[in-house]
Amino acid sequence: MSGDEYNRRVHARMQEELQEFDTPQARYQAVLDRHWQAQRDLEFEDDDMYQVGGFVEFHSTTPSYTKGRRDPDWRVR
Repeated sequence: MSGDEYNRRVHARMQEELQEFDTPQARYQAVLDRHWQAQRDLEFEDDDMYQVGGFVEFHSTTPSYTKGRRDPDWRVR
């Protein structure tokens, strides 16, 4: 396959994908995705982050050997 043929196929595929993004269904899905992400951002706990030696750590992903309120198994018997 020559370079010109490859470039033509890549350009045609890019045009197809851009046309797919311009459909009403894709626009509606983009609105739903933005709303869903905004809800997830609002639910994010700001005090979950702390710094250790200049690095940001999260209480929710840091393993602990005692049960605390931030542990996923808090109050699980």
